[in-house]
Amino acid sequence: MLQTARDALARAQAEMPKWFGRLPRAPVVVEPYPAFRERQSVGEWNPPAEDGSRPGIYYLSTYDPRRKSRADLEPLSFHETIPGHHLQGTIALERGDSIPAIARYFWSPGMGEGWAEYSEQPADEMGLYSSAVEQFGMLADITLSATLLVVDTGIHAFGWSRAQAIDYIREQTHVPLLRAEVVADRYPVWPAQGLSYGLGRLEIQRLRLFAQTKLRDKFDIREFHDRVLENGAVPLPVLRAAIERWVDESR
Repeated sequence: MLQTARDALARAQAEMPKWFGRLPRAPVVVEPYPAFRERQSVGEWNPPAEDGSRPGIYYLSTYDPRRKSRADLEPLSFHETIPGHHLQGTIALERGDSIPAIARYFWSPGMGEGWAEYSEQPADEMGLYSSAVEQFGMLADITLSATLLVVDTGIHAFGWSRAQAIDYIREQTHVPLLRAEVVADRYPVWPAQGLSYGLGRLEIQRLRLFAQTKLRDKFDIREFHDRVLENGAVPLPVLRAAIERWVDESR
């Protein structure tokens, strides 16, 4: 699992300049979760030190790999590293005083998780998935995201139990039990986090289509991505206003 994730990361690093103008200076490394945390999540990104003394770290759960889906690993790795969380979060951090401190450290899940889920699509366009199995995993992630809209709402608006949430996710997606348990245990203490993936991804996709439609031959995917990422994980209405201004200035 670790080597597969590292190989995926290496492929992404080689292709990034074709799709992004601004790239993070800090590297990212892949490490296994320590044993006491390996059942808490499937994977997560930890930011690098702002002074460059420590790289970003992608922690991957290697617990019980025989019951994990091979199709999940590459989409998860792109989601957590590049072009996902590491790219977005590190660019914001490295902007320094050129943007307000709140923009470097603030985490708006709609933008942050929306970007990471959106990034699984450019990863496919960049040819990063090693086979059709992993491409299927990317599509399965979209299905999982749709179930999270239901489960998050079910827990907070309709009083769903933990068992109801887990059963619904597994009936709709067939993800491993641990993957369903992670989100069912997260949402009771983090309302609307499950909504942020799908809502954020859809908004970024809408903004990309809007820019392509308005700019036509002037549209540059590298410039679009740089504009989305330049101000940190801002709330989605702020992101939309920034992209609309850029499109108006570029026409």
